[in-house]
Amino acid sequence: MGTRIIAPLLALAALSSGCGGEPLCLGSEVLFRGACVDPVRRYEPAAQLDADNVVAYGEPLQDLDLPPPPKSGFRIVAPPRTLAPGEEVSFCLSWPIPDITNKVVHGGRLYTTPGLHHSNMVAKPLEADLGPNPYPDCHPGAGDPFSNVGAGIPDVLFANSTQVVGEESIQFPEGMGYVLDTTREISTSIHFLNTKTEPQRIELAYDFFTMPADELTQEVAPFVMQISDFSIPPHTTETVGTTCTVFGGHVVSLMPHTHDLAQGFTVDFMTADGAAQRVYDDGAYDLASDIRSYDPPLDLEGVTAIRHACLFDNTRDIEVHYGLGLNEMCILFGYIYPPVKQFAGVVSKDGAGCSSLQLGLFR
Repeated sequence: MGTRIIAPLLALAALSSGCGGEPLCLGSEVLFRGACVDPVRRYEPAAQLDADNVVAYGEPLQDLDLPPPPKSGFRIVAPPRTLAPGEEVSFCLSWPIPDITNKVVHGGRLYTTPGLHHSNMVAKPLEADLGPNPYPDCHPGAGDPFSNVGAGIPDVLFANSTQVVGEESIQFPEGMGYVLDTTREISTSIHFLNTKTEPQRIELAYDFFTMPADELTQEVAPFVMQISDFSIPPHTTETVGTTCTVFGGHVVSLMPHTHDLAQGFTVDFMTADGAAQRVYDDGAYDLASDIRSYDPPLDLEGVTAIRHACLFDNTRDIEVHYGLGLNEMCILFGYIYPPVKQFAGVVSKDGAGCSSLQLGLFR
């Protein structure tokens, strides 16, 4: 009897430990310094390091049940907003960056109720003439990440998947993160869309988790590829895509941005001889997260260009163009290191060549 009881216990102990007695992590947790942890919280200290690190505007949240804010890092909360059935709004929000100890962001997490279409959280220098934004509102043009770019390339804090619901995270591999300039302020062009047949209250918050500078082994920077003008005739299936020159480095994350007509999204690494390596292949539009993080990162050695393509099925009775509302987008976003390899690839019109600029040279 005793042997029959002990044997299963020994087997369970073996399954719960890796080689050398280390725990076997389950779900999304990773092994870090002998313990299984949420990867965005790899560098969380035991005690609260940053006090008064929550910046919130508007009414208190009613529907989002948030965990405690980061111990090292900060939280920003958007003013809740109620949209009528089918209503769609785009506007700018802004926040000051609170006083924090560590300036290297290792990971971020979004919390949202249904209704967030997209937002691109950026930190930009204060306007010399206008001063800080009138938080949570914005000076004219503050939601454009490329306004005031002469004062410095913006830090992209977080970009979410289209119409994602619940939580979404971006976490970089161990030792990696971007360095946040805390003299800047956060702004975003935010897009809400109520797809329901009843009024919808939208609540939104972000956590950013930081780590000590002496833990940083590779600094990352954002890159983007975008097709700014295309058209898809009614009741037509069509692929929109482009190929943009890259300048080396390592890719640590990829994220597509499309709308609800998308049936597929692919990313290929191209070599000088025209060979292609498929590194990302996603299906039809849904409400799940589309962010892919790579550990180890994807090496661009020998890669001369990145090709991304969006397959659209225009089931509507109207021609669909680049834009909001009933229109579509075909954008690839991600992070790369080292920062000198940062780039932006823009196509002015579908079928035209990609103008690829190595932004990292101007950092």
